[in-house]
Amino acid sequence: MCHSVQSDSNTNPEYPTVLVLDDEPFVRHAARRFLKGSGYGCVEAETVDGAIELLRTTPVIAAMLDMRLPDGRTGLDVLTDLRQVPEFREIPVLIVTGSILTEAEKVAIAKQRRFVFFKPEGFSTIVNFLDRLTGRDHSS
Repeated sequence: MCHSVQSDSNTNPEYPTVLVLDDEPFVRHAARRFLKGSGYGCVEAETVDGAIELLRTTPVIAAMLDMRLPDGRTGLDVLTDLRQVPEFREIPVLIVTGSILTEAEKVAIAKQRRFVFFKPEGFSTIVNFLDRLTGRDHSS
């Protein structure tokens, strides 16, 4: 596992897939369980390279990206790469962080018009936000 990439997505369009990039296995596992329980498929990556690899091979409707990763790269690196590929330019991106953002990071996120959630934001809040972004409604 060179990038710690895991895919358990369902190709059924009833279960749209979300990419989760986080270096913490517990966070990825919790996100996967919560997303699957909420009707989403999930693919996981531990590294930026793993996330980019998954994006090239797996259709996703949104990405949940950790801001800080141990190799010095960030969720913003994935976001920048995403925006270079026409079919990924409009994918909703949620930046998740347990850190205080620098002014430069705040500006970069604002320029990309992306959304920030701070750990330990509840997964229910994130799923509700994904539902709104993707037009899914679980109220019926």
